[in-house]
Amino acid sequence: MSGGVAEYGDYAVLAALGVLAVGVAVAAPRLLIALALPATLLMARVGGVLSISDFVLALATLLSFTVIKGRDLLPMRALMWAGMAYIAASLPTVILNPYGANVVEWIHEVVLILGSMVVGFTIGRSGQAALSAGLYVLACVGIAIAATAAGVFQLATEGSFGPVYLPELHKNTIGGALAVAIVLLYARPAWFRWPRLLSWLAIGLCVVGIAASGSRQGMVGAVVGLLVVALRRNPETGRIRVVPWLAAIPIGIAVFTLVDDQLAEDNQFNSAYQRLDWYAQTIEIWRQSPVFGVGLRWWYTGQYAAFQPPNAELEVLSSVGVVGLIGFLVMFLVAAVALWRLDPAYGTVGVAIVATRFTQGQFDLYWVAGQASLLWIVAGICYGALALRDGGELHPGRFTAVPGSTPEHAVHARRLA
Repeated sequence: MSGGVAEYGDYAVLAALGVLAVGVAVAAPRLLIALALPATLLMARVGGVLSISDFVLALATLLSFTVIKGRDLLPMRALMWAGMAYIAASLPTVILNPYGANVVEWIHEVVLILGSMVVGFTIGRSGQAALSAGLYVLACVGIAIAATAAGVFQLATEGSFGPVYLPELHKNTIGGALAVAIVLLYARPAWFRWPRLLSWLAIGLCVVGIAASGSRQGMVGAVVGLLVVALRRNPETGRIRVVPWLAAIPIGIAVFTLVDDQLAEDNQFNSAYQRLDWYAQTIEIWRQSPVFGVGLRWWYTGQYAAFQPPNAELEVLSSVGVVGLIGFLVMFLVAAVALWRLDPAYGTVGVAIVATRFTQGQFDLYWVAGQASLLWIVAGICYGALALRDGGELHPGRFTAVPGSTPEHAVHARRLA
């Protein structure tokens, strides 16, 4: 009886959230769209149906098309085509493996990729990029402080450090989220300029938070993202960035040492050995349908072992086969090239965060609700913010020149209207 009450309670909470979201959408649609980025941190599932991050993203996607028109997305067509390449390549497995979870997950991935791109573009194009990213960073700082406090408490009570888990936040989710915040703060793109001192303070807190969480994936992902940023000169000073190169050495040594220690243990069930075992099992599952895969979310079918592969390529390979994996890799390659070719003050951070998330996916789950949408929201913001600079502020059905924009921008805005 109590279980039934709890279940209905979850649905009541979901309904309340829905009513609240609809209210916000009616009163301030741009605000709800802007909340899609910080909402990627809300992984809790209500009623076992939908995560809060998925719910907000789906609603923000629908609202985005009330704020922008299809032609407004033309500057982002390369990124959209990249996403559609994977979506199309993964469709055959949905047709060949007809079960509910397969269809639902395919639709889910459409929203996680294409929906996130549209939402990100809308955030940037409507002038909400600083607000959206600022809320995300502030939430990450709060998570970092909580993770650090939990680590200190663990040291005080148990005499040693260990992985930190917060309510509804796995240690690797913590590490992944904080890694993105660090890269964003360090890159300081034109659409997000916190004061330098405040940015470094937030970076310091997030670094300590990742260390406290014990997320090696987060550490490596952060380093890779920072190194991508360092490939270009600082747009403010024109100098080469050296901090990421210096930080990469001790972090690389620390992560390698931790993994080597685990492999040297007799415990065949630690995280390193467990991953190797899952890798081998995933390959065996893929061999049953190497071209098109056995289906998305195959671990829910009961036909295979119940684990999600902790590697992006292996999960994609087993789920959608070689065809889908090619589409998946093409998506990342085209997106990275397209973002790299943007004005560095806008696009570099997009490449860096795509690289950060891709790197994390080599050692952990990739298709995780908020984490799988985060990188594409940021990529979309890069395009939208650049379009805002070049064309004026976006309003429903029309463009208005941004105060201080050039006469040419105003003419361009009127032409678009």
